[in-house]
Formats: sequence, C-alpha cells, structure tokens
Amino acid sequence: MRFALWSLVLAAVAVGIALFASNSTGYVVIILAPWRIELSINMLVFLIVAGYFAFYFLTRMVATLVAIPQRVSAYRAERERDRLRRALSDALLAFFQGRYASAEKNAATALTGDETKGVAAIIAARSAHELGRFSEREQFLDQAKGSAPEVDQARLTTLADLLVSQGRNEEALAVLKDLSARDSRNLRLLRLKLQAEQAMHNWDEVLDAVASLVKLGGLGPDEAQSARRAAHLGNLQRKAQDAAALGSYWKQLPSEMRIDPAIAATAARYQIALGGHAEALAILEQALEREWNPSLVALYGEAAGTDALPQIERAEKWLRSHARDPALLLALGKLCMRQNLWGKAQSYIEASLALEPTHDGHMTLAALMEQIGKPQEAVQHFRRSAELAG
Repeated sequence: MRFALWSLVLAAVAVGIALFASNSTGYVVIILAPWRIELSINMLVFLIVAGYFAFYFLTRMVATLVAIPQRVSAYRAERERDRLRRALSDALLAFFQGRYASAEKNAATALTGDETKGVAAIIAARSAHELGRFSEREQFLDQAKGSAPEVDQARLTTLADLLVSQGRNEEALAVLKDLSARDSRNLRLLRLKLQAEQAMHNWDEVLDAVASLVKLGGLGPDEAQSARRAAHLGNLQRKAQDAAALGSYWKQLPSEMRIDPAIAATAARYQIALGGHAEALAILEQALEREWNPSLVALYGEAAGTDALPQIERAEKWLRSHARDPALLLALGKLCMRQNLWGKAQSYIEASLALEPTHDGHMTLAALMEQIGKPQEAVQHFRRSAELAG
C-alpha cells in the first residue's frame, strides 16, 4: 500500500516537472569576460540539482574514507569483546561442570577485558580454590578489586565462602560483618554466618542467625530446630559447672525447647552431676508428660534423691500406659533399690530383661544380687553384662 502511494506521488511529480519544462521558454545569461554563456532555465535547474547530488555523494565518500580506520578499530574492539565474553561463558560452563582447570584457563583469558575482568577473576579464584592452589586464589581475588560495587560485593562473598570452607572462620566472620552492614537481608550471607558461628561455637550468635534466616524464609523448620537444639546444647554445656547459671538458662529457654528430649536429657544429666536431683526430676517429668521417650525414662531412674518414693509412685502410674516398656521397668527397679525394696526391684528388673536384655539391666541386677547376698547370681549377671557390652 505504501509503495503504491509513493509510486503515485513520484509519477505526479514527474508529470508536473515535464509539463513545467515543456512550457518553460526562459533562459539565463552568464557573462564571464571574455566568455558569454547562455543556458535555458531547464538546463540550469538540471545542473544545479545534479551538482547538489554530486557534491553530496562526494562528501559522503570522503567522510566514509576518513572514518574507515575508526570503524576498523571499533570492529576489532567489538570482536575482542565477543571473544572475552565467550571465554567468560566457557569458564562459567566449565566451572559448573566441575572442570576447574579449564574454568581457570578460560577465566584467565577473560581477565584481560575491563568488562569481564571482575567476574572472570572471581571464577578463576573459585576454580583455583577447588584445585587447592590457594596462593593463586588470593591473586585472582586481588585482581577483582576496584570493580563495580556489585562485583566487589560478589568478591567479598566469595572470599567469605572460601574462608569458611577452609575452616578460617574468624577471618570469614570479619568479612561477613562488613558485608552484613551493606545487605542485612542476604540469605547467602546469613547462611555463611550461621556456618561460621557454629564452627566457632558462638551459640548466642547462632541463635540470632537462625532467627534471621527463619524470618526471611531461608531456613526450613527441621533445619532451624536442629540448629537451635545444637546451640542450646552448647550453651548448657558451658554452664554445666555452675548450678545457678544452669538453672537461670533453663528458665530462659523457650517452652518447645524444654520438652525436646535431647535438651531435657542433657540438662537433667548436668543437674544430677551438680546434685540438683529435684531440678533434674522436674525437667524429666515435664518432658515425659509431653512426649514419651525411653532415654528420658532411663535417666529418670538415675535422678532420684534420698527419698525415691514419690518417683516410684509416679513411675508406677506411667506403667499403666506403658506396661511393656523395658526402660520404665528398669527405671522402677533402680528406684526401688534406692528405697531398699529388694523384692520389687528384682521383679521389675527381671521383667525388663525379659523384654529386652541390656548391658545396663544385667549390671543393675548383678548389683542387686550382691546387695541381697547372692554372689553366684551376681557373677552370672556380670558375665552376661560383659557379653552384651562386648
């Protein structure tokens, strides 16, 4: 449609020019002594138009010839940039394929370009790290300095990651502190911080990092629970020699952590070691009321003080619901031994061994036999206990 319109317009213009030229009778006289030139109007118009186009095309040709060196230089520069981009792309592909030597080689090629230098240096550093060439790694990371802010952040993140993987956690935390000030919501940085703090046993900082990751959706419930459990266990261990500090920390624990079997068992053991039998029993009973756990039941038999009757009564109530639990039966046997209830203790321990013969069960029964003056039976159970232990 557009071609047809333009054809019609040009045809009309041509017809108009032809009609004007056929009806034009004027002429032009140019006197340049000693010459006299006479031209028709039509010829003059033709010469002017032809001269304009000749001058235009001559000017364009000269400009094109003058610009040839610059265009050649630009073409070569663009071709070089394409070569460097391909080298960077090949380096990335080789790195993710695990071909670290090839990745380092291609990245080193891309280092010569200003546009690709920063990213190429980071890839080369990671590749050198994987190959165990740590001095080259540092050199490559140094070459990435002075790049754009986002590339510099990537360089520091890479440095922190490599330091953590090398076990240089204190240095990694110093780098991460600087990075966190720039981007406190970066999940990668928070995960690296969590990993480094865990390795350094900075348990309070671990809890802070877990809280931040959970808030940002960067940590699943199971992983978060496991990290919190490890942190609280570490803090409990640090306070294991101080009854006041241990009790204070236990009161500060979230309720869901107090009923965690591993945490409850650990806190109870430390309390027993410090002579806090009442505190240990309270910890175990609270956890067992929420969730039945054989390891806590076994520990319950060790936690009683001088008067074990209240614990025996509670354990016998539990026995109504867990009549065939060998750990509960053995715990009852131990509690009865504390109260010198030898007959009940023997029946409970033997019932436990009938359900599940264990090293601890036979050792406890051997000790009971010694108490009631049956050394031969005690020797048999000691022997059986040794066999199970072996």
